[in-house]
Amino acid sequence: MALILGGLDVVGDDLDGDEMDGDEMDGLSTVGRRRRAMARARGGQRGGPIAVPTPKWMNATTSQGVSRPQEDLDFMSFTPLTIAAGATTGTLTAQPQRPFRGERLILTATNITAGTDASGTATINPAIFVGAVQVGTNQGSTPFQAFRADAFGVRLSWPAAGQGTTVNIPCVLTTVAPAGGVSISGTVFGRAMR
Repeated sequence: MALILGGLDVVGDDLDGDEMDGDEMDGLSTVGRRRRAMARARGGQRGGPIAVPTPKWMNATTSQGVSRPQEDLDFMSFTPLTIAAGATTGTLTAQPQRPFRGERLILTATNITAGTDASGTATINPAIFVGAVQVGTNQGSTPFQAFRADAFGVRLSWPAAGQGTTVNIPCVLTTVAPAGGVSISGTVFGRAMR
């Protein structure tokens, strides 16, 4: 099999003899025949470029480095956000350092002064954005409670985010933030390339 790098035949087929193909190896007359038959079916070529398999969602992004791509479960945290007292809006932001596709979002909103859960007053509005691509079928106010840690059946199929793509979650409080403000944090679990 030939290994082709950048159009250069690095490991070629200089030795095409039957001994190299395996026909005359200690009486094993069938060794190597299937590979030659498949090569003839491709038009007589032996070898060819080696394709490294990648997940279907990675087709729009590129893998960095020279390691063979491998898809693993991983997470991405958003920069913590504090909505000051009297304010109502802010944006959670993250940038993956390698290609990433989110699936399970977890959001929390906490009243800083009282230390109580404020997710009942927090919403995603208008939508989650991966680069310029919207997650969700429409824009509107989505309650944080849909993405609590104990929520069930809330996995999503996010678009693939290449390295350095900005992921934004615009947050809006339905009431003005109390004295001390509201702390908002988020993490998304998904699949990343290594």
